Amino acid sequence: MKTTMKRAVHFDFHTMPGIDDMTGTFGPKDLAEALSDAHVDYVNIFARCNIGFSYYPTKLGTVYPGLDRDLLGEAIEELHKRNIGVTAYVNGGINHHLMLKHREFVKISKDGRFYDDVDKSSNHYFRMGCFNTGYRDYLLAEIREVMDKKPDGIFVDCMIPKPCYCPDCLKKMAELGIDANDEAAAFKFQVDTLYEVFGQIHALVTPEMRLYINSKSNDWFSEYESHIELECLPTYSWGYDFFPAQAPYYRNLAPGKELVYMTGCMVTGWGDFSGYKPDAALECDVYDAMMYGYGPSIGDLMHPRDGINRRLYKQVGKMYRYVESLEPWFGKTKAVAEAAILRNKVTSENVLNPVTAGDKGAARMFCEMRINYDVVDEDMNFDGYRLLLLPDDIRITEKLKVKLEAFDGAIISTGKSIADGSVWDYITDVAPDTNTHGFYNWGEETYGQKYVGVKMKSDYSVSDYIEPYFNQHWDGFHGYFYVPPKATKGFSAVAKKGNRAHICFRLFTAYMEFGAQFHRELVETLINEFMPNRLVESADLPSSSRVTLRCSDDFDVLQIKVSVPEHWANRGVINEHTVLPAGRPVSVKGEYSSVAVLPCETPVNSWAENGRTVIELPEITGYIPLMLKK
Repeated sequence: MKTTMKRAVHFDFHTMPGIDDMTGTFGPKDLAEALSDAHVDYVNIFARCNIGFSYYPTKLGTVYPGLDRDLLGEAIEELHKRNIGVTAYVNGGINHHLMLKHREFVKISKDGRFYDDVDKSSNHYFRMGCFNTGYRDYLLAEIREVMDKKPDGIFVDCMIPKPCYCPDCLKKMAELGIDANDEAAAFKFQVDTLYEVFGQIHALVTPEMRLYINSKSNDWFSEYESHIELECLPTYSWGYDFFPAQAPYYRNLAPGKELVYMTGCMVTGWGDFSGYKPDAALECDVYDAMMYGYGPSIGDLMHPRDGINRRLYKQVGKMYRYVESLEPWFGKTKAVAEAAILRNKVTSENVLNPVTAGDKGAARMFCEMRINYDVVDEDMNFDGYRLLLLPDDIRITEKLKVKLEAFDGAIISTGKSIADGSVWDYITDVAPDTNTHGFYNWGEETYGQKYVGVKMKSDYSVSDYIEPYFNQHWDGFHGYFYVPPKATKGFSAVAKKGNRAHICFRLFTAYMEFGAQFHRELVETLINEFMPNRLVESADLPSSSRVTLRCSDDFDVLQIKVSVPEHWANRGVINEHTVLPAGRPVSVKGEYSSVAVLPCETPVNSWAENGRTVIELPEITGYIPLMLKK
């Protein structure tokens, strides 16, 4: 069995009825040769798609009409000849064709419908299977059947919790004493059901095989998975700020497990046959994977007649040769972080949206400040961090409060991330902020909060809360849209005592939406005071650049990425790499004997200065990895 997944491809192959020339101009041998030439070492390939068609002779399901070959079996055989690992894809959550034949398997909404009120020609999440019906046994049997083809692993997709009110679910909820009218309880029942199914799937897969289950969040069942695949198509609904907010979290959630960044080469999202992203955009995604210690996996479409795009795989080969050339160094290093962003632990309440705008805003700001950070939850170890950041809406449980009270580093909290106790003993009279607008003074200026959080008082205030003249409202004559600041009334906007600080409003949510420079300057002022002499410092790099440091016993690797998306309508687009001219200095904590560009080890000018190493950067087109020798 193939155990490593360093340079992967994930195929989207959900084939509608009506393709009368399936595999007309390609075959598994063509596929295997192209992937081998492209330095791909692992591929997720279709066994059964979300339409419900199987691509191998099946005794359970329905072979794609007109397919007269064992496409899965032949592909596995040809790929294995070239030492390429194969995970067999099964869409566990959706099987449209089966549901047409077994309507008793379909999830039913609270108002008694099989389908959501959506445009069913443009949304495939309209006929999902219920795991409290016979569909559970069917899926488990299907996975056993697929395993007979000897893949290296199983990929189970679209396992997304969704309430169901079918007779089987209603009966089981009643037996468990769950009130089906309680929507939160009914949803938690589905989360618990899925967790049970995940355990049953895990029990089927042999220990040497890979297993990945794709849900909205993997936090609550990662023990059942052999590795982590973080899905993010940044030019689609995820955006370019999703991956930096998630990637540092999973390396702490599943220590020791292989990490894979599944991006996509499509212009928009899955199923888009309109063309491919520019080479620079796909390269930027691969660079992002390496920045956070993830192996890249490129999501691609396979045309049902013509197979894969040969031009694309020449480009993939160029990228993956480069990735492979860096593996001797990257394989010996591990991520280092001096600060951590706290996030809420996933429960049934937030499982569908585990990453908030505040989480993304905090990660983006840390990236802009070139802070090497982790993302942690209350169950993880806080030791070793110089600073913890609690953005906007962190639930302060008793467990978390005890850990924060024992933490001896700096703590910055914002918005509703506040509780009683010694951590916030410098704050009094805390209450929810009911204003539509709030303001604060910083230096000689007054700024808008944008997203209010709490009203608080403190003897350690360093910024006043400024009340509005009025809230936004309609009085029958005017819509009070224009809201200016009026005066202070004894409340604090920012309070600071020792190495603790709280900002009363939801600053990071506001930063994610508006990108106000004054919000970042406020946070950076506090961080510069609480955490001087950071791992990486540079006033000469643009805030759009990204810098991460990876460490080993003999050398460290400093990675710098300068390509950034342009904003087009409602999405980010990268059409060409950003070029940073030579000569920009970067200072790294510690004195290194030499600095060189990998993989060729081309020397770079550097010198020691006050316990740090100053590096004079060469010209950077998109991305550069530097080896810092100890």
